[in-house]
Amino acid sequence: MFSTDSYSTANHSNLKFDIGRPGDLDKVSRIIKLTQVDNMFLPAEVAVNEGETIQFVIKNGGNHKHEMLIGSMAELKKIAKMRSMYPEKEHIEVHLLQLEPGEQKELIWQFPSAGIIDFACPLPGHFKKMRGKIIVEKK
Repeated sequence: MFSTDSYSTANHSNLKFDIGRPGDLDKVSRIIKLTQVDNMFLPAEVAVNEGETIQFVIKNGGNHKHEMLIGSMAELKKIAKMRSMYPEKEHIEVHLLQLEPGEQKELIWQFPSAGIIDFACPLPGHFKKMRGKIIVEKK
């Protein structure tokens, strides 16, 4: 779970749209479970409502390390490319979870604006297949 203490909206100032921000546990409206397997997310598409705060519970059900990164597709592609060039570099983005096989983690995220937000595993060899969408619907 991420704390909002170290998070600043300035982190998203270079994005063309609002992918949301870490949310408060007290404001969670529902829980959405995702499972990572070695070539996909299950489910690969989820719908949330504008303004909702979701507690994602992500489990790595595969045999390899996986990640879940939320962002625009352009941002995800850029990060995946960097990951393939520098696979050993440490990454600690607020909208990133890193999971070992069998591990489960939570991410609490607030979605203030309607639109489509992508998520993916940006690790080398994983990005082309391990993708999904969060559809944020207008109230």
